Amino acid sequence: MDNLYSKHKIPSGEVIIIRKGNRQDAQKLIDLKKSYIKGTTSIPLYEDEYRNTIEEEALWIDRYNNQDNSLLLLAEYDGELIGNIDLTGNQRRKLYHTGMIGMGIHNDWQNKKIGSILMEATIKWAKTSPLQILWLEVYASNTAGIKLYEKFGFEHCGMIKDFFREGKPIDKITMVKYI
Repeated sequence: MDNLYSKHKIPSGEVIIIRKGNRQDAQKLIDLKKSYIKGTTSIPLYEDEYRNTIEEEALWIDRYNNQDNSLLLLAEYDGELIGNIDLTGNQRRKLYHTGMIGMGIHNDWQNKKIGSILMEATIKWAKTSPLQILWLEVYASNTAGIKLYEKFGFEHCGMIKDFFREGKPIDKITMVKYI
């Protein structure tokens, strides 16, 4: 499944393209990440902490495309990136069957099924990969994210109280899905 590309009509009528990232996406991907990191209440990173250069981002993208247990998918509308999901396969031999998911959606495109489309494509791909365990971390306050992950069969498997400090302490939940 090296050639991942699909079109999806979302409930509001727009047609979204889901595709693998490539190094030419580096600047647009940086811009996308900074757009959803800015003012986020669900990602443990501030905008000024994301400092990848275009070349560093391109190398990061290449790494996903060159590892058979890792994947980077982009959601695109009208030539603009509106979301991304990365599945980072562990490169240690004893953990090679495990991969961590991270996802972000542009604020203007949240709650429009983009996350569901990205998650569905990622899980479908993972079933053809060496991965057997998918996992992720989520703020306990991110109820929409938790609901999405549960919809795709992720189960709660751990929590660290007061892990994130963003004004008030927020618990971190770890969730897992066995393929």
